[in-house]
Amino acid sequence: RLPASIGQRLAWIAARVPGRTAIVEGDAQVSYAQLDSRATAIARCILAAPAAGPQFVCLLFENRIPAIKAIFGAAKSGRAYVPLDAGDPDERLRFILRDSEPVALLTESTLLERGRSLVPPGCSVIDIGTLDRHASADPLPHIDPDSLANLYYTSGSTGAPKGVCQTYRNVLFFADAYAKTLRLGETDRLSLLYTLSFSASMMDIFSGLLNGATLYAFDVRREGVASLGQWLDRERISVLHCVPTVFRGLFCALAAERRVEHLRAIDLGGEAVFDSDVELFRRHTGEDCILVNHLAATEANVIAQHVIEHGGPLAAHGILPVGRSPQGLCVKTVREDGAETDVDEVGSIVVSSAHVSPGYWRRPELDAAAFSTDATEPGERRYRTGDLGRIDPEGNLHFLGRQGSRIKIRGQSIDPSEVEAALAACPGVVKSAVIAVSDGPQSEPDQLVAYLVVDENAERSPLSIRRRLATRLPSYMLPSAFVFVEALPLTATGKIDRNALSTIAPALDRDRFIDPPRDEVERAVAEIFQTLLKQAPVGRDDDFFLLGGDSLSLVEMQTRLLEQFGVSLSKIHEDATVAGIAANIDRGRQSAPGPAEAMPVLFAIKESGSAPPLFLVHGRLGQAFVSPQFLSLLGDDLPVWAFQARGLDGLHEPHATIEAMAADYVSAIRERRPRGPYFLAALCAGTLIANVMARMLREAGEPVLPLLLFDPPERRLRATVTEESLLFRIQARKAEGRFLTPIDDPKYATAAVRTAKAFEEAIWNHEPQTYDGPVLMLSSGQRMKGTDSPYLKKLFTGKLQRFQVGATHAEALDARNPVFAEHLARCLATILDAARELEAPVNSQSAGVERRSGSAASYRGSERRLHPTASFEGRGKA
Repeated sequence: RLPASIGQRLAWIAARVPGRTAIVEGDAQVSYAQLDSRATAIARCILAAPAAGPQFVCLLFENRIPAIKAIFGAAKSGRAYVPLDAGDPDERLRFILRDSEPVALLTESTLLERGRSLVPPGCSVIDIGTLDRHASADPLPHIDPDSLANLYYTSGSTGAPKGVCQTYRNVLFFADAYAKTLRLGETDRLSLLYTLSFSASMMDIFSGLLNGATLYAFDVRREGVASLGQWLDRERISVLHCVPTVFRGLFCALAAERRVEHLRAIDLGGEAVFDSDVELFRRHTGEDCILVNHLAATEANVIAQHVIEHGGPLAAHGILPVGRSPQGLCVKTVREDGAETDVDEVGSIVVSSAHVSPGYWRRPELDAAAFSTDATEPGERRYRTGDLGRIDPEGNLHFLGRQGSRIKIRGQSIDPSEVEAALAACPGVVKSAVIAVSDGPQSEPDQLVAYLVVDENAERSPLSIRRRLATRLPSYMLPSAFVFVEALPLTATGKIDRNALSTIAPALDRDRFIDPPRDEVERAVAEIFQTLLKQAPVGRDDDFFLLGGDSLSLVEMQTRLLEQFGVSLSKIHEDATVAGIAANIDRGRQSAPGPAEAMPVLFAIKESGSAPPLFLVHGRLGQAFVSPQFLSLLGDDLPVWAFQARGLDGLHEPHATIEAMAADYVSAIRERRPRGPYFLAALCAGTLIANVMARMLREAGEPVLPLLLFDPPERRLRATVTEESLLFRIQARKAEGRFLTPIDDPKYATAAVRTAKAFEEAIWNHEPQTYDGPVLMLSSGQRMKGTDSPYLKKLFTGKLQRFQVGATHAEALDARNPVFAEHLARCLATILDAARELEAPVNSQSAGVERRSGSAASYRGSERRLHPTASFEGRGKA
């Protein structure tokens, strides 16, 4: 059984391996016997200082070895230590000294005079280099494990630092939990990169030294990341603990074939970790090395840990989860009313444990807001972290940022780390940071700005980066400006300093070459740009979004283009330059139906891509679903074709039955793609059509991939349909960017109402038949209602997996909903995996619809973007 106190544990290790090196800093080093002996002397020195009331000792050091000696000296004395950062301004240090009221300030000779100028009256200043003359043989006291071990000051919302208390019992508990995950042992060489005033340093100091490992200190602020690689090799570091920004700076600088074989574990925390970081890890470390992503807080130490091995799967959405809580902690996400959230529902992160901090120092109002007792578990406390998260079906916690850190741009909530994950996947991008900026000091943030560090040989093209992002992110998450910098500014703890970034203002290149519009259409488009974006002059290569366009101005531009040219454009994100939009208009004019031409029931939204094309059946209104935000979630390798109901052109009668609609749609598909497999998806009531289409294709001997259904209705409802209500609904969907229809045209409006009414009648009269193939459903809570659905079970008797992705029907079809986006990615990955498993692989020709053999590998790249999880289960039952 290991000793139960920090001081006793150190003495026990020193007795076993007295000559083993405990700490190395530059050319200096100290053995375990020396560390224990000096810590004992410091403890007796501390105990000799007069004490009244709280018995804290503050530590002010520049060098790590003497500072760690002082930490263990405080632990042996039973007095809690308060670490100070010598790099902090005097004003902050004086505040901490006044607030904690220490009995002594321990320091080194180079900081002695500064220490004396900082301390409040009654506080002794002790240079531990002279402590021998204070030594005595008095026995050291017994340490109560529930007494305070340390007090770490962190930034507070009021602007003043707040002190977080922690006990000896908790320090030992987390030291052992951290060591267990990383499998720390006596042969390990651990990095110590953090300043000792940052609580993350406790993981290295206590987990390493109380398990007999050797601690290697390196000052990143003083030496820089450029020297870190050489230091790691020279010292043969086996466990690296740092923030992701430092990790990227280190590993991106390595030669392509370079492997750091002496590393066996890398632990990252403090910032989001991306799948591109995992690729770096796998490229440059040995097969036995592990990567750990963790979430921690000073108030609860390590909250969750996620271990990645070389052969493990990547995150489906680019950002790694922070994993599961260590034994002895329970992590939940809760709603505003305190009720626990469902799987994948976003909520506030709450930690319950007997090892949570006892509270803040002299801040009862903060204690009341953050801590509470757990009535169901005696001895446990709850800590509300102030962070947002969700727990996935596998039980992994996903960190979604501070509750106040999510950016809101014109009402849209954005997590910067999601944008940064997409940027990390762009070729040449080494590091990135995204912040929100505004036009003036009094205005709300209205645009995103991305700051990028790129390879020296990479093209610095905002346009190409933005186009790549548009294949991964909805339009409202695309930065309006890209600023290329040599390095991202860092805080004292090595994190990206976003406040400093805000001082680097993005500026338009007023001296850039402007190629003027070349024809009448380009000139008209440029004028619309100038009017909407208040930018002049505008050239043919200028991008709508890089000039400041957003989702709202996009809708306005689409409306103006429709009014001026009579063409509805649905693929603007693929080329949003003046020239690109003008070319899109010309193509639309050439393919637009004349007065006596029929509108096709099936048309291409995106023809390029090697995966089996997605054929998307419309919903209850019969209008093709062409939301740019939705399309951006589908990746760049998936062709997409959309159905619109027969009869919208006013020339043909609408179909009277679901069977007739399905037969017409199957015929349209097979004209373009004669052989399967077929990928069918449907919105809402379009589920009935997809059900019949799938049966028809299967009966014809063609393979059908798992159906993808978006919020199908629970049962047949005979809706009350009026012309006014239908027109209102179509106009609303158009304003949301989901439809692009000439609804202001009276003839089209009349045809749209007639078609929608016919579809309602067909739904009501339809007698559904069963389909026994696999089905994936993304549903709203409104329609799931937490119960089995006899109606849907009658429609689908095969393997049916159903996932709640929103509370309402609108949320369940909203591509801006992160839960919807993640489940859609998983469903797509599952369906494409099913396609690869078929005996006859398929691929599309340039039109994205013809079959040819030997093509499974051509869309295998979708695995990286849309990686399926090992276990695929959702909320609710099906």
